[in-house]
Amino acid sequence: MRTLEDVLEEITPTPDPGFVADMESRIRQGFPRKRKSRLPALGYRPVLTVAATTLLAVLVAVSLTGEGEQPSTPRVAMESTDESAVVDPAFAPPGAGGAIAPRTDIRRIERSAQLTLAANPDEFDQIADDVFRITGQHQGFVLQSTLTQEEEEGGSGGSFELRIPAAQLQPALGELSRLATVRARSESGTDVTGAFVSIRDRLRTARALRASLLRRLELATTDTAANAIQRRLAIVGSRVGRLRAQMRDMRQRTEFATVFVELVDEDAGAVAGSTDEAVDDAVGSLEDILTFLIRAAGILVPLALVGGISWLFATRARKRARDRALA
Repeated sequence: MRTLEDVLEEITPTPDPGFVADMESRIRQGFPRKRKSRLPALGYRPVLTVAATTLLAVLVAVSLTGEGEQPSTPRVAMESTDESAVVDPAFAPPGAGGAIAPRTDIRRIERSAQLTLAANPDEFDQIADDVFRITGQHQGFVLQSTLTQEEEEGGSGGSFELRIPAAQLQPALGELSRLATVRARSESGTDVTGAFVSIRDRLRTARALRASLLRRLELATTDTAANAIQRRLAIVGSRVGRLRAQMRDMRQRTEFATVFVELVDEDAGAVAGSTDEAVDDAVGSLEDILTFLIRAAGILVPLALVGGISWLFATRARKRARDRALA
């Protein structure tokens, strides 16, 4: 008769040899814990490099876009410093007073010019005579003039304020420019057609009102009515006089161009010109340096911030990894 031990031994399953070997190996190792799978840790240098490259590309794109777009501002005056500059009346801006009057066929342009001539002080008398001669040849006149000659260097000079018909402005400037060396020349033109039309319309209205008051005065039947009409006539007459003076002044300003001629010593002008050029060069160099520093700061400061933040995150990540390893 079989015992219970024999029966149990027969029905007990035989373990897999591989499983037995694996369990024995774990027993010898003390059953170590399984580590969780993690993504490979990246150092802070690759992260910093990618961030810096991206930020630099964005800054360069923004800089190029900003340099390509420059706001355009309308020109409100026509000026030039080139001695060969010519003002085109078609592009003269409207005046500040009155409307633009775009439908007016005849434009009223107020022109002015400034001319600086440099010569030897011994030639000032002859140049002054030539200025008077050229002005008279072009049906103009000299409004005022001054001429100073001193023995001190740079003490000699002269100035002339001329009135030249607008149609003769360019020929006159050409002849004046040939009298001596041209140091500076500028011209400007202002369209005052709107103001001229406004004054003309107000003058016509005032004259029509005065004519109406004169007719009513002839038909007045009482002294009271006549006195009232005469008071109004005095007011309207004063208005007509003011408007006529404004119209006459406007005609003179547009029919005659104002020309300022300045006569300077050529030696003093050369010294002053070289000094001004040196000062302008120094100021330009400082502006270039300041612009470079500002642009460099605009690039380096963001990069420094990104680098600091990346370094801080990388330091904390390494500290946490050490803490986990020690735990």
